[in-house]
Order: sequence, then C-alpha cells, then structure tokens
Amino acid sequence: MKSLYLIGLLLVLALAYSKADKQMIRNAAQACKASEGASDEDVDALAEGRMPETQTAKCLFSCVQVQFGLSDGKKFLKEGFLKHSEAIVGPGEENRRKAEEIAAECEKITNEDRCQLGADIAECIKQGMEKCESKDD
Repeated sequence: MKSLYLIGLLLVLALAYSKADKQMIRNAAQACKASEGASDEDVDALAEGRMPETQTAKCLFSCVQVQFGLSDGKKFLKEGFLKHSEAIVGPGEENRRKAEEIAAECEKITNEDRCQLGADIAECIKQGMEKCESKDD
C-alpha cells in the first residue's frame, strides 16, 4: 500500500503517507496545472499515486518534482530526494537507509526531455520501493 502512495509523490513524487502530505502534493500539482495544461484528473491521479500515462501527466510530474527539488528538469537530484525521504518512504533509520538505496539507484537518471524525465524518476522510485519492500518480506 505504501508503494502506491510513493508513486504519487514522484514521484515523486512521489508519495504520501498522511492527509497533510497528500494535500501538499495536490497543492504543488495545482501550482503546475496551468503551466502544464493539466486537468483536474491529472492532478487527482498524481495525488492518488498513479503513474503518469499521458504526455501532459508526465509534464505535471516533472513540474512537481522540480518544485520539491527531486529534479532540475534534466536529472534526478539525490539530495532533494533525501531531503524529502521521510515523506516518501517513512520516518526512522531503516527507512532512511531505504531512501539512500533508492537515491543511489535513481541518481543516474537523466533525460533532456523533462517530461519523460518525470516519468523515468517516478518509475525508478516505484521500482526502488518495491525492491526494498521485497527485501522486508
């Protein structure tokens, strides 16, 4: 269940664990909505943790990731991700280690197409969370 929320925050991002986190994501997405030509449905999908499927949704993800410092529009930013890691993967030292593993894996992601970058980062974080969760089982 946590991984579903993580996808939304990445996405950015990703991913929220509380109503306050979801609202923070929704607010960031609303700020990007007009500039990206996104719909209310795109904003809802992001806040609910669904992966971006359309070009507009990918651009919305990218815009939100830039707002949170997870991306500069050309590459994944490890430090920005780690800064928000508690909201993304949860509190505690074990989750911090998981966040560092995910960040190390995603650190290599670059793309000149900022919209595709947003989708690439979301997918990397999703896969990282799934990998960490499978280790816990």
